[in-house]
Amino acid sequence: MEIIHERPSQRLHYRVTAPMRVAMGEQSFDAVDWGLGGCRISGVFRDLPEVGACQKLLCTLPFQGFNITLQAEAEVVRLDVEKGEVAFSFVQLGERETALMQHFVEDLVRGKMTDVADTIVRIDTPVTPVPTKPDPNPTEAMPVRRWPIKQIVMTLFYLLLGAAVFGYVGVYVFATLFRLEVETAVVSAERSTLTAPFAGRVSKLTQRAGGLVTAGSLLAIMENTDREDALRRARAELASTRAELAERQTLVEEEKRRAEGYALVAKNNVRQAESQLEGLELAKENARLKLERVRVLADKGLILADEVETAELSLKSVVSDLARKQIHIQELKQLIDGGDSIRLFTGNAFAGRLAEMEARVARLKTEQDHQQQLVEELAAKETEQSVHAPTDGRLVSLQITEGNAIKQGAPMLVLEETGAEEIKAFLTQEEVLQVRRGSMASLFVPTENRWMSAEVTEIDRTAGFVDEVTETHRFRSPDGRSALVKLRPVAEEMPSSGTPVTVYFERHRNNLVFRTLQQLTGGV
Repeated sequence: MEIIHERPSQRLHYRVTAPMRVAMGEQSFDAVDWGLGGCRISGVFRDLPEVGACQKLLCTLPFQGFNITLQAEAEVVRLDVEKGEVAFSFVQLGERETALMQHFVEDLVRGKMTDVADTIVRIDTPVTPVPTKPDPNPTEAMPVRRWPIKQIVMTLFYLLLGAAVFGYVGVYVFATLFRLEVETAVVSAERSTLTAPFAGRVSKLTQRAGGLVTAGSLLAIMENTDREDALRRARAELASTRAELAERQTLVEEEKRRAEGYALVAKNNVRQAESQLEGLELAKENARLKLERVRVLADKGLILADEVETAELSLKSVVSDLARKQIHIQELKQLIDGGDSIRLFTGNAFAGRLAEMEARVARLKTEQDHQQQLVEELAAKETEQSVHAPTDGRLVSLQITEGNAIKQGAPMLVLEETGAEEIKAFLTQEEVLQVRRGSMASLFVPTENRWMSAEVTEIDRTAGFVDEVTETHRFRSPDGRSALVKLRPVAEEMPSSGTPVTVYFERHRNNLVFRTLQQLTGGV
């Protein structure tokens, strides 16, 4: 028997001719044979790839009514132009695709075929690989004096991990039972708004928003524009008063000359009235004598009684005229005795107002003196006025700019007082019952990453109950942060106003168990 030595096969994987459809781009071919290492296809190519070119292949396996498509990166390793065949070698094949193709190849070679669903499930189920090789360094072969470093390291690791976990849990339990954390706290300071002392124009601003100022430092310089207007008005009123006074003085002089004429006329009237008085007295005497004669004749029956009555009426008329004339003479003499205030009675009214005009002149002189003093004061008054800081503080905002006109009382600057900051924490109604006045608290400033100590100075449970519009107390929900707690640092420097702060209060329990324990402890 002749022994023939054949060259051993260089293939690493089985090659099968089972149906497989290979898609390359827009072209699709049937595989001549395929395996885990690659595939060979044939057909009519529009553009044959070059040897060494990489292609993306979509391999479709028909199996028990299913079409299973696998994606693989392949490289052209052989090309037969005459036959139109191209051989590919898989460059990159996924783990799932490799396992699935290997299962198909092995079952085809062994003649064993299983249900495809069970095959896919077993392939997709993750299985922890178990080593089949013996331990190259078994424990029995280790030296007797060798330290178990790995065990020591892991033991220490778990000890440290356990200590960290239990320490964290312990701190958390302690903080929960004996500390109250409140994140709704902020540094607050009193703010005051400086208003314009008078209406004017801002000529200069010496500070900027955000800067620190000391008490008495210059903040702004204002120009009093109303002072010039007031001075012009005062001068105009003074000139008007002077003109009116001069006019009134002229009228007074004229009225004095008229008064002299009135006096002369009044004296003439007195003389005329006195002369008329003598005639009335003679007429009275004649009427009396006539009445006597008429009465004698009437007694003798020579005349009628009507003539007696007529004579009596004539006497009464003359007596009445005489009395009126005497009263008129007395009035004229009184007017003459009045001196400068003499007036002339024209029959309907008195002529002459010298006293009234002199009183008007006196009033105008007083007004002139007052207006002259006002003009002098306005002229001596400074046009510019400085605005100074009332206290040490920080300039929060400027409501004005240089050159702007501003009314009296309008806001100019907002100043925040420094050195008197306090911390305000807002708590719920349940939390505020666990805080005590005078107790210490720990403060953490997140923006500065530092801790501070503070003391609780004031607790106001109903601060959020007051309505800002009606200023009356109203109910708020229990979970709302309607309680206000104020704190003041012990010695540390305060952050600027508006800085958020986290406060850790000492928790004082108020439930029945803790109160009972406190009573028992206090009684013992």
